[in-house]
Amino acid sequence: MSLAVRLLAVVLLLNLLVVGGVQTALFALQQEWIRRQQGENLAAALVPYLLDVYSAERLGDDTQARALVQSPLIREYFEDVVVTSGRPPLSGLVYLNPRGAVHRDPDRFALADVLDGMQRARAHYGLVQVAGGYCAAVRTEERVAGYLWFVPRLDIESPSVPWWFLLATALGSSLLFGLVLYPIVVRTIGRPLQRIGVAAERVGAGSYEVRLPTFVGAPELAALVQSFNAMAAKVQDNTAHLEAAVRSAVEEAKRTERALVQSSRLATVGTLAAGIAHEINNPIGGMQNAVVRLLADQKLTDKQVQYLQLLQDGLQRVARTARKVLDFSPKQVAARPFFLRGCIEGARSLCDHRMQRLGVVMRVDGVLELPEAIGDPHEIQQVVLNLFLNSLDAFEERGRAGTIAVRGAVEGEMVRLDIVDDGPGMDPADLGRVMDPFFTRKERPDASGLGMFISYSIVRNHGGTMVVDSSLGRGFTVVMHLPRAQKP
Repeated sequence: MSLAVRLLAVVLLLNLLVVGGVQTALFALQQEWIRRQQGENLAAALVPYLLDVYSAERLGDDTQARALVQSPLIREYFEDVVVTSGRPPLSGLVYLNPRGAVHRDPDRFALADVLDGMQRARAHYGLVQVAGGYCAAVRTEERVAGYLWFVPRLDIESPSVPWWFLLATALGSSLLFGLVLYPIVVRTIGRPLQRIGVAAERVGAGSYEVRLPTFVGAPELAALVQSFNAMAAKVQDNTAHLEAAVRSAVEEAKRTERALVQSSRLATVGTLAAGIAHEINNPIGGMQNAVVRLLADQKLTDKQVQYLQLLQDGLQRVARTARKVLDFSPKQVAARPFFLRGCIEGARSLCDHRMQRLGVVMRVDGVLELPEAIGDPHEIQQVVLNLFLNSLDAFEERGRAGTIAVRGAVEGEMVRLDIVDDGPGMDPADLGRVMDPFFTRKERPDASGLGMFISYSIVRNHGGTMVVDSSLGRGFTVVMHLPRAQKP
């Protein structure tokens, strides 16, 4: 059962009780008023008869007392009658009781009130209502001969209304009241609450943009609608923040997972590097010695010398590649405090001639203020140089100069170094593989794809982190964190 129906049922029940009670009370008051009016009318009609029977002459004649008492019509029209003469004092008079006093309770009969009513009737021409009856004075032209007090017998039934009519009237009025009240209750209470319930279900299902229109009915429901809209807006805002936080946490977890996979891969390759060095460098060294000895022979033709030189170049390239792989293998770093500005200046001096030739501008900000980091400055300089060369290669492939920005900052116990260029950038699909060994998009034959791989391994061996970010047309960004040297 809906709230509107229950509320209407309560209101109708209260209305039925109120209307029924009011009708019953009005009916009782009406019956009493009718009986009173009938009594007054009957009393006024009987006064001439009583004054004819109890005339002033007969009250003054003591010999007529028996005839007055035995009047035959008294018992037919009166419930009680008291007659006195008018000789004062009234308290000492002889009272005539035509109906007798046997039907009257002497303890409850208001004799004093009757006597007081007789005194008032002396100065009042007409009937004086007192003690449930009426008093009248019996008069001559000169004086009051006596008094009458009587209670008329009301044998005429007053009009009455049957109980079923009263009940039907109360039910009908309640039904009419309900027919008028029901649409008002539904419109002002039922439908607004139903809309609020539907909106709450939609918010619970995830539709946080739901809002209710402003309610202009009951002020309480208007405040409820306003509170609901504020709650929905807050839930929507909190949900958006929560979804953003979840997305950020998921991305961070993915980056961490990629870093862990990369670290595992680097550890595996580093373990294999030592074996590769022993398996490749020794035979390559022997072959290089053999080629050198063959080239020393003066009897070689030009074609043989050309072939041997090509063989020597190929062996040297294989040896360089093997040495780069060996550089990646885990080893003890000669850790000591150093300033990053020295690594940056050293790397810049090594590629300064190429930067001038290409017209590349380098901007350094916040590096001079950096505290000392802990590690091997030569290896960190190798990392910085490799990043500078990658940016210069990107500018050269694009055919247009650009800017390399180097920024330094302190973040807790780590020293941060950002190297950012405004080059052509990298496809996001390739960004996840940039740290892989032998991965490169360069077309040059000397591009081994080990530069970023070795740089990443050096930073990791120092206990730091390296993160890259790029997209096509937005340049390339590398963020490094290195442990800060502890103060003595």
